[in-house]
Formats: sequence, structure tokens, C-alpha cells
Amino acid sequence: MKKVGILGATGAVGLEGIEALLNHPWLEVGHLYASERSAGKPFREACKLDISRIPPGIAERNVREIAYEGGIAAAFSALPSDEAKKVEPEFARQVPVMSTTSAFRYENDVPVLITEVNPGHIELLRTQQKQRGWKGFIAPEPNCTTVGLTMSLKPLLDNFGISRVIMCSYQAVSGAGHSAIELWGKQRESGIPRPVTTEPIAEPPLLFDGNVIGFISDEEPKVKNETLKILGQYKNGAIVPASFIIECFCVRVPTYAGHFEAVFVETEKSCSVDDIKGAFENFNRVCREKFSGLPSSPGKAITVLDRSPQPRYDAEIDGGMTTTVGRIEKCALGDKWVKYLVLSNNLKKGAAKGAVQVMEYLLTQGFF
Repeated sequence: MKKVGILGATGAVGLEGIEALLNHPWLEVGHLYASERSAGKPFREACKLDISRIPPGIAERNVREIAYEGGIAAAFSALPSDEAKKVEPEFARQVPVMSTTSAFRYENDVPVLITEVNPGHIELLRTQQKQRGWKGFIAPEPNCTTVGLTMSLKPLLDNFGISRVIMCSYQAVSGAGHSAIELWGKQRESGIPRPVTTEPIAEPPLLFDGNVIGFISDEEPKVKNETLKILGQYKNGAIVPASFIIECFCVRVPTYAGHFEAVFVETEKSCSVDDIKGAFENFNRVCREKFSGLPSSPGKAITVLDRSPQPRYDAEIDGGMTTTVGRIEKCALGDKWVKYLVLSNNLKKGAAKGAVQVMEYLLTQGFF
């Protein structure tokens, strides 16, 4: 069993990381790291979240100040991006770091990894180690919104080519962190709100319930840049990004978990709805052959529904690790245009459990 240190253990994603490692056959929770104010306290006292699922042996473990001290085989980082920029390299000099933050996603020698989509990009980690003189490396996963989009686009790109993508996301409150969930809960106590003003407000207060927030800071550039990087090709020690055009809107809606997206794709080759479903099924077959031995892999990489996916009912299918696609249709934009709806669990596949799955794959490929 290899011990995994949790950086930012007392936060919402850190807690998800701990839960993703519970009863894991290959990995186990190692040191718990958090801020100076939490250091020295038992985890049950330092973490203000619901830790009822955490066994006493971990709950009673003292939290450590964030500094590499050995005793772990890898680190799982759930730190805020600014802090991760400073801390993750300290750990990566010695051990692999699986990161949920954006701090290093856009560096030329850092791949952004989704196990089923771009496993060949792991070779860039060797370039990173060589260039930076590290024993370990930093391997970030994508923005949680990017995950469902790229999972659904990968089979289309491989089978039909892609010219253009238009996407609108409807993202769960949990994607904004635990503080947003707490704020939403307090707002819900007041009942379903009615419109609060008859005049436009330049800077409306943050209100989740009964509302749609039409802008998420930095989200749209992340989705566009990361999608093209992930779906690019690894060549001669670098990633050549995909060349199709992508545009998107990202908005926040009052659901707890599950990022929902409406996707429009112009393919290079004409294809029918049955062709697309066949491409998804073939993708599932390939993923079963390559990744079914990984403990965190779902039964199906992509679950296809005839109806629309719904976060309340579908976000936890296959342990929150499958990408659910529904309402696959041709559309009036042109013969090569297709549209569909996609749902991905932002707390599981889009965060901790997805990062653990990548860790598992890297372990099988000799990177630990």
C-alpha cells in the first residue's frame, strides 16, 4: 500500500480526496496537511465539514503544517491555486503530486490528464521531471466543467473529426466550494425567493436559490484552453493542441452536484445519431480493455440515455465516475451538426476520484 499525503485536507475537495482513498486496494491516506491554524489539531477538530464517513483512525490523526517531510509515496493537492503554486513544487521535487487546482495546468511541460481521454500525454511527465530536476512531478486534472465536455468529445473527434464546438454549462453550487454550499443553505432557510428589485442592479449580491448566475470568474477561458490541450496530440516532447474552434458560456444553477452541459458540435464528416451512439459504445469497449483494472474506473466511461440526464438522479451513476449523455440529435445548423446534453459529477469524476483514477493509471505505468 502506498501512502498518499492530502494537501488541503480540511477543505471540501481534500475531504473528497480522503473518501476516494478509503478502502482502496493500492493506496491509503497518509499525512494530512492544512493551514498553520489547523496544524497540530486532530482532523475531527480541524475539519469543519461532515466527517461522519471518515474512520476514527483518520479522524483522530493530527493535521500537519504543509511542508514536505517524507513518509508518503505521492501527494493529492486540493489547495487554493495561489498556495498550490508555491507548495506543489516543494512536494514534486520528491514525489508525484496529483493536483485539482489550475496552478500549473497551462505550463508547457505539464499535461492535464483524464485517464480515458489522453493517457498518452503522461509521457510529458518525463520531460517535466528532466527539465525541472524533480524526482516527482505535478499532474493536474482539468477544471471540473472540462471533464464531461472532453469525455463526450473524444469519441466524436476520433471517429468523425471536429470543426466547431458550442457549449453552455449549468454548474452545481458545490463547484464553487464549501463556502458557497453553506451560503446557499442559509439562503434556502428564507424560502424560495421572489424577484428582489424592479430596477437593474450593477453588482447584484450572490444569491443561489431561485436564481441563475450567468458568469463564473475565469471559467470559460479554462474550459476552452483545457479542452484543446487535452484533446491535442503528444509529439516530440510537447502537446500540440487540437485545432477546432470552441466557444462557451458557463453559468451557476441551484443544484448540489453534477455539472450539466448543452453541447453543439460540427463534425468534419457527416454522421447519424446511430453513428454517434456507436462511437460512444466503441469508446466504452476500448476503455474497458485498457482501464477496467483500475479500482476507480466505472463500468461505462460514457452512459447513453434516451432522455435528458438529470443531476438529481444521474450524478451518482457508477459511483459518480461515468459521463452521462442524453438527447443526441441532429440539428438545423447544418448536415454535420449534432447536439446533445451531458452530465458529469464535479465532486467525483471532476475532482478527487478522477484524480485518484489518474494516480492508479500512473502507478500501473511505472511512474511511482
